[in-house]
Amino acid sequence: MNQSTKPDRKAMPAIAKPGKADIQKVQKHVFANGVPVHYINAGTQDVLKIELLFRAGTSETEHPLVADFTNAMLEEGTLKHTAEEIASQLDYYGSFLETGVYHDYATVTLYSLTKHIGKVLPMLEELIKDPSYPEPEFEINRTNKKQRFLVDDQKVRVVASRNFPALLFGQKHPYGHIPEIEEFDTLKREQLQTFHHSHYNAGDCIIIMSGHVNDGILKMSADYFGNRSWFDGNGNKRAKSGEMADIAPTSDRQKLIQRKGVMQSAIKVGKPLFLKSHPDAIPFQILNVVLGGYFGSRLMSNIREDKGYTYGISSGVIFMRNAGYFQVSSEVGSDVCSKALTEVYKEIARLCDELIPDAELRLVKNYLAGNFMRSMDGPFALAERFKQIWLCNLDYSYYENYMRALSEITAAELRNIAAKYLQADSLYELVVGKK
Repeated sequence: MNQSTKPDRKAMPAIAKPGKADIQKVQKHVFANGVPVHYINAGTQDVLKIELLFRAGTSETEHPLVADFTNAMLEEGTLKHTAEEIASQLDYYGSFLETGVYHDYATVTLYSLTKHIGKVLPMLEELIKDPSYPEPEFEINRTNKKQRFLVDDQKVRVVASRNFPALLFGQKHPYGHIPEIEEFDTLKREQLQTFHHSHYNAGDCIIIMSGHVNDGILKMSADYFGNRSWFDGNGNKRAKSGEMADIAPTSDRQKLIQRKGVMQSAIKVGKPLFLKSHPDAIPFQILNVVLGGYFGSRLMSNIREDKGYTYGISSGVIFMRNAGYFQVSSEVGSDVCSKALTEVYKEIARLCDELIPDAELRLVKNYLAGNFMRSMDGPFALAERFKQIWLCNLDYSYYENYMRALSEITAAELRNIAAKYLQADSLYELVVGKK
């Protein structure tokens, strides 16, 4: 190699600027019964992911445990097969299931080799349409979950997570519900059956497929989930739920839940926010990363690296279908809890008063751009990208706007966003432990 062409190993490569969002979009198909199917045919592996989303989240019932148990017990047996038989058949074909319940929706997800999908789809159909909710398994689940609740209730971090949303939304709002141990005792198996009957049907379902999806897969899936008879007991789609209770934050912006004898206290600082569709949502997310959204953030540098008050601290923006909120979260030594909170407010005030230095802003922008590109790696990731915008009633232009903001937003604009939303008197504070 010529001496003049040797690379300079001491010089850092040039950092690419965030560019346009080039993301493979889903295609849409609609079954005969009206169930929409959004699919992405991509990837090199012979695998398939089928995710069914139902409007059956915790906000759909006054008893959130009903939604949780209804979903979690789908695998505990059907009218034709026991839980052991279900698990054995799925395992034999190298497939597996995941279930999950969130505020706004519940999911049932099947992962399978494409060549075996015809063998496992009948079992997926049984789980969705004909779960038996056997009484012995119901009692075992209730006992186990109740015990886990009691164990977690001794953890300041968990108690803070359970109680903080109530400060922001009010306890009457579905997003602000505080779970109580007594709810396990009043839960009835019949409630699960009723909730399943009214929520796990075609009128409340969308399907997202990713991997090797072709016309044959769509036709086969339609045989199981496209049937016109798959509605509720009346043969019609369920009427849409009524409006949620109004968001009613507590009048007391600071709350202490005392826990004696703990070495660490959990802290939460935050506030209710707008929807993900709000024009300030993307700028606020960028601002959040500067504050506490990555390992090199200001909160980590100050409270962990400099002060040594905690092993970790972060801030985040959480968007649901009907609301959003911002929060700072950490567990700190109880003897330095007040000092840590002082530093949190100090870092928030800096964002409101000072411009972010160019080098720091450039680092955050490139960090976010790199994360965005990695989040589109593979068909399952692409499907997840679609799901995140669908859940918030958005389309792919959101990602175009996101990448444009990463390229164009200025320190002055971010300071204005901070001054608009992060004034100290607008924030709520929760401490669990000792302050």
